[in-house]
Amino acid sequence: MPDPKPPRKPRPVEERELDFLICKQCNNPCYVFEMEQGSVHEAQCLVCGNDEAKDFDLGEEVSSEYD
Repeated sequence: MPDPKPPRKPRPVEERELDFLICKQCNNPCYVFEMEQGSVHEAQCLVCGNDEAKDFDLGEEVSSEYD
């Protein structure tokens, strides 16, 4: 009988794929972005024109703030 495999660990943040970010200036989802090592490297909001990477949140972070 083969040894049972341990449960799979969740993927680290830097390996997860995100569908969108949230623009901190207008609170709209943004789909134009690049991630590097778990943080926003480049992003652009097509609604308000924001292109400062520090002005975007991961979608999951925003939802936890409003719970």
